Amino acid sequence: MTEASPDDGSFKLTGRHVLCILLAFFGLIITVNVTMATLAAGTWPGLVVANSYVESQRFNTRVAAARQQRTLGYALEFEQAHGQLALALRDGAARGVRIVGGTVKIGRPVTRTEDRTIDVPAAPDGVVSMPDALAPGLWIADIALLLEGDRVWRYETRFTVEAGD
Repeated sequence: MTEASPDDGSFKLTGRHVLCILLAFFGLIITVNVTMATLAAGTWPGLVVANSYVESQRFNTRVAAARQQRTLGYALEFEQAHGQLALALRDGAARGVRIVGGTVKIGRPVTRTEDRTIDVPAAPDGVVSMPDALAPGLWIADIALLLEGDRVWRYETRFTVEAGD
């Protein structure tokens, strides 16, 4: 015969306690995972190109164009300061290269919420200033400038805008 022990106020772990602990633990894990997945899907669609096969067929053409562009010896300076985006395209002798027009696609590396396309006006001296203030942080710019003779100068850069620029 077993004798009941007097209640000394000590904690006893029961099946109900274990069930509550497990439900709370896995509930927290699932909640965090769903929250992170929702935030990730809402900020980055995961789409780099619309059709990867078509883009792969254009690869050799783009490599050849990049090689030809490199032989020209042009240099592009691109920066954001005082609420202005400024770019300057110069040849090997540091003279400005005439820009007929173009576009700057600019945005954040991971989200598309701040993406924008800016039209580049004609610039006979190769220097362009465009009013467009960027928030501090990391940015990516894809620049396509139309030059004389229907040539396109492409340049992609990552840059950081410091607070107060």
